Amino acid sequence: MTQNKGKALIIGAGIAGLSSAYYLLQKGWQVEILEQNDLSNNCSYGNAGMIVPSHFTPLAAPGVVAQGIRWMFDSKSPFYVKPSLSTQLLSWGLKFLKHSNQSHVDRSAQAIRDLNLASSSLYNEIAGKEEFNFELNQNGILMLYKTEKVAEEETELAYKAINLGLSVDILDKKEIQTLEPNVQLDVIGGVNYKCDGHMNPMKLMKQMISYLKNNGVTFHTQHQVTAYETVGNTIKAVIANGNKFSADRFIMTGGSFLPELAQKAGIKIQLMPGKDIPSCILLKIQSTDWNMQHYYWKQE
Repeated sequence: MTQNKGKALIIGAGIAGLSSAYYLLQKGWQVEILEQNDLSNNCSYGNAGMIVPSHFTPLAAPGVVAQGIRWMFDSKSPFYVKPSLSTQLLSWGLKFLKHSNQSHVDRSAQAIRDLNLASSSLYNEIAGKEEFNFELNQNGILMLYKTEKVAEEETELAYKAINLGLSVDILDKKEIQTLEPNVQLDVIGGVNYKCDGHMNPMKLMKQMISYLKNNGVTFHTQHQVTAYETVGNTIKAVIANGNKFSADRFIMTGGSFLPELAQKAGIKIQLMPGKDIPSCILLKIQSTDWNMQHYYWKQE
């Protein structure tokens, strides 16, 4: 490792914060992490563990606005934003509306694909280290459907993925059943996104925390950032729990709290906290066979 790059302070100990610490450590930075909770309570533990180069479509897309209006005020919907009369929400909503067009989708797809492929490659590198065993499986994800309408939509998306150079197979009912002979599936077909994978996020989080601690990263839990000390436009220190933390670099990885964190430093970020889950039901097949894939049942 290269040494003496300086001190980096990371705000937030989710997967983004831990990953930032991991790579900064490789580059020779001294790293400290501030976390407002303990190290066992954030969204990074509770996701589906998907690694998905196939998810190259931005959320702002044609048709999303009409559906989103119906969903965004339903706390149980796949897309929920807490209602508010704030100018921040209005500004975000107008920008989201402006970008919900096919031109934006086409313009963004390649960059999102490249970012996702790079992320997938980095997970492979981490999994190859002896300190890590988070059940990484790059054996694909199946998107299943039961109606012709959804089949048409999913097939169209699959062809876009193929045109972007991703490894994808479009399968009929018989091919799906042949792929998984031990599971009876009531479907008319599906798409096998062979470019995708999945892992155990809880194991990854715990192993990453252990690795960072063993390599000199300092964690300050139950520390909530209340203010920043700045000189001009430069942050010099963070105030948390009445304590001052100075550093040469500051990295904000606060997840849904990021806009609030940034605002305290005088930075405006067009990001709104919300709940976003795929418009499908996860059918994680419980089995002792760890080669078994993830399944997603696409709804109407």
